[in-house]
Amino acid sequence: MQSIHVTTENGVNTHLVSISASGHQLPPSSLKAFGNALSIQAQKQQIFGITSLAIGSKDMGDEGVIALCQGLAPSNGALLQHIDLGWKEIGKDGLYEIGRTFVHSTFLTQLDLSRNDFGNDGIVQLNKAVVEHYDDAVAFPALEQLILSECNIDSAGMDVLAKILLGQENTKRSKRIHLAIGSNPIGSAGCHSLVQLLSCADHGSIISHLQAAQCSIGDEGVGILSNGCHQHVEIMDISDNNITKDGVKKFAQSLSHSWPDLVALKIAKNELGSDGVSAILASLVTRSDTGESTDSEKSSTLKNLDLSYTNCGAEGAKAALASGGLHTLRLFGNTIGSDGFDAIAPLLQGGHPNIENLDLGGNNAEEDSVVRLLDSIADKKDESTHSKLAVLEIGGNMFGDMAMEALTRLQSVWPELDVAHDKPVGESGWKDEDQD
Repeated sequence: MQSIHVTTENGVNTHLVSISASGHQLPPSSLKAFGNALSIQAQKQQIFGITSLAIGSKDMGDEGVIALCQGLAPSNGALLQHIDLGWKEIGKDGLYEIGRTFVHSTFLTQLDLSRNDFGNDGIVQLNKAVVEHYDDAVAFPALEQLILSECNIDSAGMDVLAKILLGQENTKRSKRIHLAIGSNPIGSAGCHSLVQLLSCADHGSIISHLQAAQCSIGDEGVGILSNGCHQHVEIMDISDNNITKDGVKKFAQSLSHSWPDLVALKIAKNELGSDGVSAILASLVTRSDTGESTDSEKSSTLKNLDLSYTNCGAEGAKAALASGGLHTLRLFGNTIGSDGFDAIAPLLQGGHPNIENLDLGGNNAEEDSVVRLLDSIADKKDESTHSKLAVLEIGGNMFGDMAMEALTRLQSVWPELDVAHDKPVGESGWKDEDQD
């Protein structure tokens, strides 16, 4: 570390732009000296410099973070664009110093503070630093990604976070933010703050990507998120949130008007059942070859949908495969079994007209049904049949010699189709769990 900060401080670094040293314990004195070297580098207005930093062990704590920030403070965080301070046992005092140091930074685009148990107190101190040291319209003006997963933030902390990110009234951030708040107990009450971030009146959402898995938002929370128009939200993960068919039905009704730009939705590990899953798919455009009319009020923007572990059943799987807009569909772990495979096989005859990546893994289908499904995909209706299916995942279903023969037949028809499956089960019943 000594040689790196000397080289940086002296201005002779012409190649090193990234340091990844997480897990290495460094004394506060070294962290402060290194931060100071980065500041000197920035103040010399060098073209080249260190822009990405992951540093310190899980015992770094407030003392170490404060020392690093004290070195960086004279240059408002130097040239750093990406800084990873995840899992460093940072508390509220460390959050204050991070805020004071980087609030003016026109370089910082990605800040990772995940797995630090600073809770609401930390967010309050971050806001205090913003209030005390920043009087412009928007704090952290270049920020594009903020990772706060597993930080013990609840709804009160979310209220304060919304104030930090929104800035002063009638202001606009130059870039929309990828916000990761997964595994925080924000509950349904925290969704009110999320709506503020997702529904700014004049310029739409300031959030482009929302990762909010395992936040205990429940049916009430997803209902709150269904209100308003969340323009510019492109990717959302609300997996593992105790959402049931009742909550998802309201969300589904809001898809076309509340989420006009949503491209990818991950709603896995929620007990939606076939009714809930079918409600989502009913709000999407359908395949032209199903004979159903396409309602202009249905969402046509959603391309990637993850329904893993939703207990979708055969009916939910059939509804998903009837979609006319999806490119990626994940149905892993729904245990639809052999009956489910037989039910969806006709919808996969000759491949699929729009789905490119299809995950049917972990569904416990017997080999006979796997064979019938593979043969259906290989069965072109006629020579004009066009399929976009490029990747098929069927691991976690019985796969033996008969399935291997069916796969050979399939590949003779669709040679470019990549099929991921378990190693074939021999007559002895022995199975290698590695996939091809």
